[in-house]
Amino acid sequence: MKLPIRLENAITKLYNAFHNNELQASCCMSCAVGNICDGDYRWADFFGYLTEDDNEEEIITGIRQRYELTSTENYSKNGYSGQELSEVEFIFLKQFIGFKESDKNAQFKGLCAVVEYLCELDNIPNVMDYTKLFETENDKPKYQLL
Repeated sequence: MKLPIRLENAITKLYNAFHNNELQASCCMSCAVGNICDGDYRWADFFGYLTEDDNEEEIITGIRQRYELTSTENYSKNGYSGQELSEVEFIFLKQFIGFKESDKNAQFKGLCAVVEYLCELDNIPNVMDYTKLFETENDKPKYQLL
């Protein structure tokens, strides 16, 4: 399946960040949106700053509120609007509530949730959905591995 270029680029950046241990929730240059924006921290200026004193719930709420206020124009060359980027960050950070930033499972859950959302934006089936691999027909695999 051919992916839209913005989706392919975003997934590639997130994949590389995850495997290079550069997908971190607390850094605006290496969070989900930071990676999609090539490590450019200026996207955070677009949404405003949250303070270190904000707890996890306040951070999530702050991102959600900014989502409702952001522009629908594309933020940068990545092809996503401010609203879309804010939703990406909201989805990503939600996975870290109660977990340490370095928790690889939380990072993976955040990555999966973000990819699912990005696929929805482009009306593409979730590329991370592996359930079809386990579907059977007459006790045989319905789909073959490529």
